[in-house]
Amino acid sequence: MNATLILLFAALVIIFAFLAAAFVLKGDKKKARRRRGRRRRENRGKTGRRVSSKRTGKRRKRRAKKIASASRSGIQEKRPEVNRRIVSETGDEKEVEIEVQNVTMEFKREKDEATSIKEHMIRTLKGQRSYEMFRALDNVSFTVYKGEVVGIIGTNGSGKSTILKIISGVLTPTKGKVIVDKNKIQLLTLGTGFDFELTGRENVYLNGAIIGYTKEFIDEKYDEIVRFAELEGFMEEKVRNYSSGMVSRLGFAIATIGTTPEILILDEVLSVGDMFFRKKSEARIREMMHGGSTVLIVSHSTSVIQQNCTKAVWIERGRLRAVGPPQEVCAAYEKMNQPG
Repeated sequence: MNATLILLFAALVIIFAFLAAAFVLKGDKKKARRRRGRRRRENRGKTGRRVSSKRTGKRRKRRAKKIASASRSGIQEKRPEVNRRIVSETGDEKEVEIEVQNVTMEFKREKDEATSIKEHMIRTLKGQRSYEMFRALDNVSFTVYKGEVVGIIGTNGSGKSTILKIISGVLTPTKGKVIVDKNKIQLLTLGTGFDFELTGRENVYLNGAIIGYTKEFIDEKYDEIVRFAELEGFMEEKVRNYSSGMVSRLGFAIATIGTTPEILILDEVLSVGDMFFRKKSEARIREMMHGGSTVLIVSHSTSVIQQNCTKAVWIERGRLRAVGPPQEVCAAYEKMNQPG
């Protein structure tokens, strides 16, 4: 036990020493930059023109290389080429709202992850930590036209939520790109932004602020949120005392109270609450969908996809399997998942 404590103490001392050295080095670099800047300003005042140095030229070259590599790597464009009109699969001319081009997404995950801080530090000091790359999406491409309702299906862990996060700008793909105007997007995922130590009322304001609602808007819509979530009498209780269904109902009511966006992305939103609340939530989502929005839905229910969507995208284990009419794509998906 004493040896372990000594080892931990030594590790902390080493870490603090590294941090102190880095802090001092950073300060020295700042001083050196200020000295070079003063010298350049003095030289410029003497000659009347800007004086460039070899170091400045190298920085410019590095910056140019970085910009060029970023343009080749498939990072989402700051000014996407949206609202283009092209001929769709049906032969009609349609306006493109979202274009996913050869998107690949990889994550680094640790092999045999440590189960405690002590084990984590010992492995780090001994250099025994190892990683592997996990490919969540592999060269996925599809197009969504303005006004379409697109359902994304696939088994658990196939990359459905990952592609939604890439489209909404939460994640940047490893390769490929997504052409979309992110200012038009609203991503609805339930349960994010809740503090279980706060009351239901406090969480309405917290979650609403995260989504982007103003306090004045929440004040105006508060009673409507509570009625829709069917939580009258429970709003002064801490959320940790709520059931999972109550938390889902409250999250859904907050997320869907705002105005309908131009692009609406729903991540497993239609599976909340009991049977009666699910019917009510589906009716509200249908109102939002028929308001002229372009909608992307992730759902494990093929019946939800067939009833509400105009097109289906099937992603299986990170690979695109099919894109087309919901009935055909869902039939192929169900056939694959039949036993035997």
